Amino acid sequence: MASTICLLPEKHFLCFLCRDIFTSPVTIPCGHSFCLSCLSKYWTRHQSKYCPHCRRLFTDKPDLSVNHILADVSENYRKSRPQKPPDEETVIDVNQMIQERVQKIERLKYSLGLQKNSYLREVRESQKIFSALVNAMEKSHKAVVASIEERQKEEESRVETLVKEIEQEIEELRKETTEPDPQISGDQSDDVKRPAKPCEMKDWSKVTIETDPCIGVTRRALSDVLEQIKLEVNRLSKAELKRIEKYSVDVNLSAKTAHPFLWVSDDRKQVRHTDKLQEVPENPKRFDRVGNVLAKESFAGGRCYWEVEVGEKIEWTLGVARQSVNRKGKFTVCPANGFWTLSLKAGGQYIANTSPVTQLALDQRPKKFGVFLDYNEGRVSFYCADSGVHIQTFTDKFTDRLHPFFSPGRMHGGRNGAPLVICSSFCSI
Repeated sequence: MASTICLLPEKHFLCFLCRDIFTSPVTIPCGHSFCLSCLSKYWTRHQSKYCPHCRRLFTDKPDLSVNHILADVSENYRKSRPQKPPDEETVIDVNQMIQERVQKIERLKYSLGLQKNSYLREVRESQKIFSALVNAMEKSHKAVVASIEERQKEEESRVETLVKEIEQEIEELRKETTEPDPQISGDQSDDVKRPAKPCEMKDWSKVTIETDPCIGVTRRALSDVLEQIKLEVNRLSKAELKRIEKYSVDVNLSAKTAHPFLWVSDDRKQVRHTDKLQEVPENPKRFDRVGNVLAKESFAGGRCYWEVEVGEKIEWTLGVARQSVNRKGKFTVCPANGFWTLSLKAGGQYIANTSPVTQLALDQRPKKFGVFLDYNEGRVSFYCADSGVHIQTFTDKFTDRLHPFFSPGRMHGGRNGAPLVICSSFCSI
């Protein structure tokens, strides 16, 4: 059988990506085959699920498994492949390099086209949204002006009425001073009608007009506009999170970095505080003062997203940390020390661990948080995974590899005994 296999052209046993004989080959729906690790890295790097060979795009993630027949045949070919003369190998390598670069040019042009469409779509969307907001602000401003003018007219009418009443009383008072007193003239009868006495007139000292009636009018109108903007921001945030989910990565806890008080599950997806020292070996990468743990995975580029379930816990910290952070002794968790994190304190206050800390006002208490790292853009963003609402974004310049960071918080008498659970749905290849 080995001799028969050797009669086949070598191209049938070569991975399109690494140009070497297949290792754990997988075959995708379009019929092309690749090494499992090569395809995994390719799809992770390009953030899309299409065939590297024919460019066919798959709407749903293909269900991949090793093609055992192709794997066995490739392994037999590996053992019996004929040795090629050095000159021939050199020519093939050069041709492969040329072909790879031609394909790279095609992929770059294709990606540029997709990028251009994305730019245009974002411009159109932003124009639509900002135009709507400008119209809403103009409408609100017109309503404020109309309300003020209406109120001004009402006050003018009121003052005009008051002035007439006062002028009428002035006239009556003048008559009081010019007409003779009927008691002085004996010829006049006692029932002669007289003007109102001064003591019977209105007390004008209590009648006032407010000279600054518009306090808070513009602020209230602007608050209504800001509420509308907030609703629009939340809508955009939800749509944004949907787009971010395609960058989901598999995150697993690194037990060798966990503080001895922390329990890490066998599947490396859960961590909780125990208030009891675990029997763990000494490790220079292990946190020794605070109950922290890092993920095994680290990132030095691209975009990554994962979710963490916090449930009803009353204290925790989530985010990312530099690979080179201090893990021994006392330190402050802040960006200057290589930590970009969000926390819930035992008193119920959410904070961003800046220096000084930034208090966060959340409309609801999320049970699941999403963490999005855009390494190249220098951003770490936090979302409420339940509602899609954006919570906080750190902006910095990253120069070191970054690990997902977790701290489940102290037990607090058992009230905080539940674990943090990594629950991201990711594309398993």
